[in-house]
Amino acid sequence: MTFLMIFFFLLYAYTYYLNDIDYERLMNRVQAQLANLDFKSSMELKKKEKETEFANKLREYMQKKGLTDAAQVSITAKKIRVVFSERAVLFASGSAELDQQAKNVLNDLAELISTLPQECKIIIEGHTDNVPIKTKEYANNMELSIARAISVLNYFTKEKNFSPDRFAVVGYGEDRPIVNNDTEENRAKNRRIEIIISRT
Repeated sequence: MTFLMIFFFLLYAYTYYLNDIDYERLMNRVQAQLANLDFKSSMELKKKEKETEFANKLREYMQKKGLTDAAQVSITAKKIRVVFSERAVLFASGSAELDQQAKNVLNDLAELISTLPQECKIIIEGHTDNVPIKTKEYANNMELSIARAISVLNYFTKEKNFSPDRFAVVGYGEDRPIVNNDTEENRAKNRRIEIIISRT
């Protein structure tokens, strides 16, 4: 509010040095800029409303499907975070292939994502527990987490036809646990997929 008052004070003082034509041109420019700001503010508000509606619908979906213990939705000023534990998005042990239950969940999630503004960027993160893995396909947990995140990406882009430009993929392996890996229950919580949607 202070900066706005200063702006109008300077504008008022400056008008003493303008003739009528220059003053009219200046006022037209100011009015055009203010109208543009109002338009941008209105558009931003609509985007935020859509994103908040998305988060609320996703929470309702999780409750309806009985997945509230397996998936969590959090919303902040900058992003929406969806955390799917292995109970919601399941892979076979040591595998990055989505099972049918995972596809069902992602299919419903895709319908909700389609309601978001195209400007929203989506990051898919893969996470594992700290139990070492070494298979023919994956040398370690880092490789497995990346492969699982890519599987989710491929489902969205190839099966649901989302533009790849909207997505980024990252795997963290065991490096970012949400709880200590001291029990099997906790390790199961750390084996997860996170989908982060930036709020434009």
